[in-house]
Amino acid sequence: MSGVKASESGERAKARRPRDRRDQIAAQARELFTSSGYHAVRMDQIAEASGITARALYRHYANKQALLAHVILEDQQRWVDALNNLAASRETRLNARLSTLAEVGIASRRLSVLWQREARHLNDDDFGLVRDRTRWIERQVNDLLVRPARPELGAFATEVRSWAVVSILTSPAFYDSALSRSRLSCTLVDACARVIGAQPGDRTVEGDGMSKGVQHAPTSRREQLVSAATRAFRRNGYAGVSIDDIGSEVGMVGPAMYRYFDTKASILVTATTRFYEWQALETMRALARPGDDSDVLEALIEGYVRLSMQATDLLAVTLTEAHYLPQEARDRFDKIREENLYEWRRWLVSAGDDVSETLATTLTNIAKTVVNDLVRIPHLHDGPNFAAELITAVVAVTGV
Repeated sequence: MSGVKASESGERAKARRPRDRRDQIAAQARELFTSSGYHAVRMDQIAEASGITARALYRHYANKQALLAHVILEDQQRWVDALNNLAASRETRLNARLSTLAEVGIASRRLSVLWQREARHLNDDDFGLVRDRTRWIERQVNDLLVRPARPELGAFATEVRSWAVVSILTSPAFYDSALSRSRLSCTLVDACARVIGAQPGDRTVEGDGMSKGVQHAPTSRREQLVSAATRAFRRNGYAGVSIDDIGSEVGMVGPAMYRYFDTKASILVTATTRFYEWQALETMRALARPGDDSDVLEALIEGYVRLSMQATDLLAVTLTEAHYLPQEARDRFDKIREENLYEWRRWLVSAGDDVSETLATTLTNIAKTVVNDLVRIPHLHDGPNFAAELITAVVAVTGV
């Protein structure tokens, strides 16, 4: 009898186990990785959020790295499937194709955060696969959307616009929009269409090309430490770098480090502060430029592009390592970021044709995301007139 009861108990337990348990675990992990960062999340936390034991979790995923790979690759697969379907479809209308991809972007809204911030924690094989898929997605967007609509554009201008379209469609990962889902989808489609259709601007950008110039090392030991830390944080992540690692990059070890910074966190705060102070300077320069409201908005965009190209490491660390900041500093920087967003929104509403504050907020978020994404693609910096091409795309996003 006991054997029968044990068997029945096992059958009942098996019956209660959801068939989509693996997907439920992935969904919980996706949210935790996004909100807290890969290093800060433990497997037992994922198990608890999924309503199972840690032991049960390991029946589905060998380790946390495998779980991260599954989450990123699963979201990417939605893009792969959608683009393959478009390639096989008879639907050739640009807006219809963009609408299909906008829905994928909204449904996979965590992908960009995890790819840009956490993919460096994947093993070499998985990282290579994710990177190759990302490049494949851009090429498909180029072949299916941009090149057919603008065959007269040069190869580099076409590539910049293709990456901008990918950035727009995946931008919901980085902001919460007050627009309804259908209105957000339309906004993404319209922004992509404007970028693809934008006429190349004959502009000269002050400081264009400086991002790939010779970088002379500063004499100040404090500045050397900030530069070394920023590079290391971008390369390996804040959690993957020790304060001794930072010191060793500039030939400084032991107590000498602490004459400049008390903790590793204080270096991160310094780097983040520097980026936002430089952003404030570019904002003041834009506001001082003569012209109408649309000229002010374009000056804000130009200044942000210039800053992001010349201080890409600072930008990257500000975007990807903010969750490691002390809470007080994090709150302060959130406020600074919101105030800068409102500045852009103000001029977009003033210069736009009946643009609501809600729509302007979303367009501003999209515009900044395009800059943030494209300046972190290293090979684009080697292209001709990258800053001018990028500004043309971002101005098109705003619709002004």
